[in-house]
Amino acid sequence: MESAKAQNAGDIMNKMSSDERNGYIAGVVEGLAYSRWLRDRPNSDGMKCVYDWFYDSKDKEKLEMYDWFERHPDKHVGPLMFVLIKKECGE
Repeated sequence: MESAKAQNAGDIMNKMSSDERNGYIAGVVEGLAYSRWLRDRPNSDGMKCVYDWFYDSKDKEKLEMYDWFERHPDKHVGPLMFVLIKKECGE
């Protein structure tokens, strides 16, 4: 049995199908959005921005995200996503 390990961007881009990749990234977004709500509560504007950034994004934003992963294959997906979301939604 293979031991568990954190998924880096290279794993996401090279070892997962499109459906697996989308599900994994959606989970990361969910965690970042919820974390934002916990910090800002009761204000949900930051959480909404995170959700909107991901779920309402156009193909250009998705390509930017995948390009970001390709440029940093050894980094974990969560921090990479945080950097992209921070540009749009602040800290």
